[in-house]
Amino acid sequence: MKRHFILSATIAQPELNNPAWASSILKAAETAGLDLAVLGTLDSLPFDAMVIAAWAAPITERIGLVPCVSTAVAHPFHAARSLSAIDFLSSGRAAWNPVTGADHSNSVTEDMIAAARSLWDGWASDALIIDKESGRYLDSSKVRLSNYDGPHFKVRGPLNAARPLQGHPLLIGDVNSPFDVVGTDLMIIDEGQVAIGETNCLRRIGDNPDIASLMAEFEAGDIAGVHWNIAEPEQNMPAIEAFGTAVSALRQTAQPGATLRERLCLTLADQLISEGAFA
Repeated sequence: MKRHFILSATIAQPELNNPAWASSILKAAETAGLDLAVLGTLDSLPFDAMVIAAWAAPITERIGLVPCVSTAVAHPFHAARSLSAIDFLSSGRAAWNPVTGADHSNSVTEDMIAAARSLWDGWASDALIIDKESGRYLDSSKVRLSNYDGPHFKVRGPLNAARPLQGHPLLIGDVNSPFDVVGTDLMIIDEGQVAIGETNCLRRIGDNPDIASLMAEFEAGDIAGVHWNIAEPEQNMPAIEAFGTAVSALRQTAQPGATLRERLCLTLADQLISEGAFA
């Protein structure tokens, strides 16, 4: 099975609200080889991360866009709709990092994830027809109500946006705002923390990482890559690029047109995706 050493980073500076600064930093992140840009943190969302990700989609080419989605302000219907749009705008590069809002329990986050997935699964991948000659836009038999009824959210559906190109955008968690959800694609763990069994982990690292040790962890299957919390984006990008060069032998070359899942060699468990026509 192919594996790709993933380079991920959190970019949460308020200056992301400035298009010129944001464009410069995100393009520098791509040049440096970052695979994922997490927009915002658990404790700091000085911008609307969904808006930033949607804006960044057409001006970037390869980097995965990972808005933080807080249960304090988001509803699964609107989150699912926005993430689907970002996935289309970015040609399949959307991901999300749900975080538990103030006064909310982890179960709220887990319920939001389940509700959003039910909405995405309300569309078959081939529901859209868009045939001008026949005047048919979609096959309505391949769109269904989700009728999701969870402990915190009830969502009838269907979603007024098509199924994301990736089926589900990548689901990324952080041990500092943990959730327990089957099919989590990546979990960010702290420096020195024991890797979570059977989970693709990104180890958070500092300024002077032991590259040889991290490569050994990757080759042993303990981690899927590394994650930086970037404090000074302009100054940090050269070091990230140098790290990527050092581990280049463990990084797969992306195929043209590949989605984020394909480029990072990640797949979603079959039982979580309802491809094709409904039974």
